[in-house]
Amino acid sequence: MKREESAIQVSCLKKSYQTHEVLKNVTFSVPGGSIYALLGSNGAGKTTTVRILTTQIPADGGSVKIKGKDTEREIEEIRKIISLTGQFSALDEALTGREYERKSSACRV
Repeated sequence: MKREESAIQVSCLKKSYQTHEVLKNVTFSVPGGSIYALLGSNGAGKTTTVRILTTQIPADGGSVKIKGKDTEREIEEIRKIISLTGQFSALDEALTGREYERKSSACRV
């Protein structure tokens, strides 16, 4: 299987909540067709990063592109091509990861 160039491209990402700087110049890319994990201690900015990547909140600075689409200007286009699942199953705990993905993708609106 041929990998795409970048599925996710993050450059100099910044986010603060009031005076607390959560993300400071975060830069990374994820090649298409790959699997990555976002790991870190509590308060490291993982949830904030995911919320920015999934267009739930805006960044304060930097840029994020999902398959070449800008998360600030192409929100609807990005939401059509991504999905997000939480840490806990909202469906059946006995489902495999693949079964869960199939069932949850059938629920998309």
